Amino acid sequence: KYLLYFMKDELLDELEMVPYADGKLSWMSPQPGGPHERYAEHLETLPPESPLFFGMHPNAEINFRTVQCDKVFDVLMLLMAGGGGSGEDSAVVSPMAVAEATCNEIIDEVNEKKFPTDDISRSMTEEEKGPYQFVFLQECECMNGLVAVMLGGLRELQLGFKGELTMSEAMETLADALWAEKLPAWWVKLGFPSTRPLKSWRVNLQDRCLQLDDWINDPLSIPKVVDLSRLFNPPSFLNAIKQICCQTQGLELDKLQVFTDVTTREAKAVDARSKDGAFCTGMFLEGARWDTVSKSLEDSKPKEMFVQMPVINCKAGLMTDKVDKNVYICPTYCVPTRRPFYVFPAQLRTKAPPDKWVLAGVAMILDVGTA
Repeated sequence: KYLLYFMKDELLDELEMVPYADGKLSWMSPQPGGPHERYAEHLETLPPESPLFFGMHPNAEINFRTVQCDKVFDVLMLLMAGGGGSGEDSAVVSPMAVAEATCNEIIDEVNEKKFPTDDISRSMTEEEKGPYQFVFLQECECMNGLVAVMLGGLRELQLGFKGELTMSEAMETLADALWAEKLPAWWVKLGFPSTRPLKSWRVNLQDRCLQLDDWINDPLSIPKVVDLSRLFNPPSFLNAIKQICCQTQGLELDKLQVFTDVTTREAKAVDARSKDGAFCTGMFLEGARWDTVSKSLEDSKPKEMFVQMPVINCKAGLMTDKVDKNVYICPTYCVPTRRPFYVFPAQLRTKAPPDKWVLAGVAMILDVGTA
């Protein structure tokens, strides 16, 4: 996209070198001809480095600095853990005491979390088990597997804290993770994509269980609005939308794609299920914002890193090679680190050229980790 913007004839006739800045920053290419000194003088007028030069919003630098700060504080936390305590100040809580308290809290939170997938599956006939039912059954099984591993490790660690078991290397690693507010390796492997610290991750885990509870109460249908950010495997739900379209319209699955229609409603305002597709929420824009008045993409507001999208109606339709200049194909990812957790391409209306949002790195993120 950079080559498409810069490599054109206007480059030799004072081309704007700050792409799509809309007057926020301007620096023109030098006029052709003249001695070398003239070009050197022109380069001296170059403004200070800015994300605008790369087509990005100034918020991009805030995000870069925030990531740098997080890394610095992570290192400081590791140094504190290795420094030990004096043992004289009673107000200072040892890392193992913090880990033990956290261990007990998490056991209390997830001890009753087990979804009766076998009973639910047997309660439905083969005709009643559609693509949506298989997706949510799979989600419940994933949650059961994660919780089982969590409880197994935590109960073992609990016995270690009580002195009833010898602390193994695996138990010490788990305790260190609990103290540092990090996710243990096995939880990451069996869990859902997330960049949250442990405390926020625990809250998010409860939210995901609530959505599964809603489905368990009425397994023959899906929630009126499905929160994609609370699924282990969001692409499987989007594939289910395409499978339903195949069944109802007799189309070939490999010729379908998911289309997005952004509504003006919030999730709480939706009182009925979508007639064609599924209402979805849990998506946040990064690098731009959604204007509910013009129903199109607009520049982000200063210091506004993520903007929650209204409810989006996801529906299936035949693939098309037609390019709409008023539509930006927006990549959607599970977490802010983006790859490898790609979900699907969404279609968002835009008044500006779609290339502007490509250069700005605009994407939708499911779990931004703000809660």
